[in-house]
Amino acid sequence: METEIRRRRGHEAKEDEGREVLDKRRGRGEEIDRSFTFVLLLLLALLSSCVSLVVFSPSSEPAIVLISLLDTVLASIGVLAREHAVVLDAGSTGSRVLAFTFHRHIFTGNLVLESELWKEVKPGLSSHAADPVAGAASISHLLELAMERIPEEQRASTPVTLMATAGLRLLPVTQQDALLDAVRQTINASGFDNRGVDVMSQLDEGVFGWLTVNYLLKQLDNPTKSYVALDLGGGSTQITFSPKYEETFVTTPKKHFLHPVRVSGVEQTLYSHSYLGLGLMSARETIFRLNDPPEAFTLASACVFGQVEFKGLVIKEEQMVGYEACMMEVHHFLDTMQIDQCKEVPTRKIAAFSYFHDRAVDVGMLSEGESGVVTVQQYLDAAQDACASPSPQSPFLCVDLSFIAGLLHHGYRLSADAKLGLYKQIDGHQTSWGLGAAFNLLE
Repeated sequence: METEIRRRRGHEAKEDEGREVLDKRRGRGEEIDRSFTFVLLLLLALLSSCVSLVVFSPSSEPAIVLISLLDTVLASIGVLAREHAVVLDAGSTGSRVLAFTFHRHIFTGNLVLESELWKEVKPGLSSHAADPVAGAASISHLLELAMERIPEEQRASTPVTLMATAGLRLLPVTQQDALLDAVRQTINASGFDNRGVDVMSQLDEGVFGWLTVNYLLKQLDNPTKSYVALDLGGGSTQITFSPKYEETFVTTPKKHFLHPVRVSGVEQTLYSHSYLGLGLMSARETIFRLNDPPEAFTLASACVFGQVEFKGLVIKEEQMVGYEACMMEVHHFLDTMQIDQCKEVPTRKIAAFSYFHDRAVDVGMLSEGESGVVTVQQYLDAAQDACASPSPQSPFLCVDLSFIAGLLHHGYRLSADAKLGLYKQIDGHQTSWGLGAAFNLLE
């Protein structure tokens, strides 16, 4: 009997223990359910808040961040289709290929830059004026580099264009045509969608450069806050910006400076002008030739020390040599170029690139590849130092820096304390007109 009682009590104890375990499990389960429901409701509330923010206040900073984050995530996992464009820049000192990869923004449908390839070969296409086949071969090499970045199945739908700048503009028309015909055949045989091989219009060069820097600096949708783009090439220089003052529209020569353009689907008027002959290499030669007969091969200049050679010319120092004498030559040259001194330019933020940046690096104003803000006075000081202490390794620094400082201070009428943002790259992307040209190809 006692054994039976103990057995029953043991069985009842086990049942109680089992019920206790079940109750604990049930309690934990209910707690997990409540926690899950809370998290789900929280997520739904958060999602609803995000959707409301995007719908009712799409231009607010939090909404922009949310949209950008979603767009980035979807692009990274391959949900958004990629598009490609190839731009060949046949400049005066070298030819470059820029192969871009984009996707369309999830909400706006605007192009979003993901990556780019940038490679250069020297000398430039215009140096092959006597041998068009060699010129086309240099472009063929660049196209092969682009092919490595673009899937084979997408090449036929990938637009490619070659745009030649000041170097080709300065050649006789027959030599231009021969080079461009040879390049055109090369691109036609590449498998890409050939969208044109031509000498670039001076307007496009300025506008595309402005598009590039303002897109990369995230100011393309804010015309009144956008930057003035200053591009200094070898054969020409460009100045482009979106005017915000009525005075600019009234006083600017409209025919060659004010141009209606379409930016991100919106019509607007840009101030843009390209000065052929005000590129660094062209300006250097013209300054050397001042006061010398056109047919002379031995020249005298206040901007060199001793004797140097440039483009087959022999340049000797003049009796009066140094910073002040060199700057007088620079001013005399600039005064012949009829530079429009728009009053709005000194009031705006300025982004300068190409040789503006390169020469600043040469004299230690910036490190190699670094971006930064400098003043016009720093260029003036650098020019004075270069002319006072000429370097045999860099015999053209005096003339180059004097020209750049003179162009900014005397030509564009920027004050000595005016600031310029100097850029070689922005967020790892080249500050050239190539990106703007790619937008034009795909939009």
